Amino acid sequence: MAYLLAADIGGTKTLMQLSTAAGEVILAERYRSADYPAFEQLLSDFLTPISDRGEIVACFAVAGPVRNESARVTNLPWQINSLEIKARFDLKQVLLCNDFEAVGYGIDSLKQEDLLVLQAGVEHAGTRAIIGAGTGLGQAYLIAGQHGWQVYPTEGGHSDFAPADRTQLRLFEHLLERFGHVSYERVVSGEGLVTIYNFLRDYRQLQENPDCRLAMVNDDGAHAISVFARDGDPLACEAMEMFFSIYGAQAGNLALTVMPTGGLYIAGGIAAKNLELLEQSNFLKAFNSKGRMQDLMQAIPVRLILQPEVGLNGARLLAAKAMYN
Repeated sequence: MAYLLAADIGGTKTLMQLSTAAGEVILAERYRSADYPAFEQLLSDFLTPISDRGEIVACFAVAGPVRNESARVTNLPWQINSLEIKARFDLKQVLLCNDFEAVGYGIDSLKQEDLLVLQAGVEHAGTRAIIGAGTGLGQAYLIAGQHGWQVYPTEGGHSDFAPADRTQLRLFEHLLERFGHVSYERVVSGEGLVTIYNFLRDYRQLQENPDCRLAMVNDDGAHAISVFARDGDPLACEAMEMFFSIYGAQAGNLALTVMPTGGLYIAGGIAAKNLELLEQSNFLKAFNSKGRMQDLMQAIPVRLILQPEVGLNGARLLAAKAMYN
């Protein structure tokens, strides 16, 4: 029997799924990526229980740049080579793609309830764009063609951070001294949210809730901040507000560059998991605040992806396409 093997490989978590060519899921697992020194060990753990593997076509969506048969996970010391994996695990075919390329192909698999409209805009055929903050900041764009959407991944999350007010300027200066180069990913990511929180605490001399600090030490820092923000903690709330403002500004930069008349899609875990904070924030205001282009920005549809497995679905679709071609 022929099988499809899909993976969504991120700096924090890795989703694995084995299914039949007809789409029946045989095995699905979620792993903490940092528990493994290499992806091959994780893949071995996933495949070991499967007695009848048959012919397997695999597609691995990687949170990092992909070049030919090799990929590097940006926020992990993982180097992945498709030819080596194919030989080691006796797979029929192994494809590598950027994780946001997989998200782009997964969009058409979404149901209406998997999307939340943040800005209705006026939709026209042509292009789409995707941006998503999680462990890092992913971006991609899509162009409509005769045979469906063609997805083009980018590393635009590493473009230069542009402060939009004096507080953001101070944050930029603070990070410039530390790193020499300040990208949007330094700010619009899980680690970036922690950076914003710590900066605001020191810059504004705001009193920190000791319970929040303890939660940040014992748990994921960004998750702890979002939890306390939902409970009304002033410092956590201000950090989330600043985070979403910068996030919206960069989403707007991507939209200006690509002109996604078919919609700009927000992916990644941070926005979907903090929906109420997102809707209360200045995300859309920052997105649309592009001077003389404001009317143009307000016409762009903006949608939030609520389905956490959209990238995994896209990887499975790419594997299926490779199987039948």
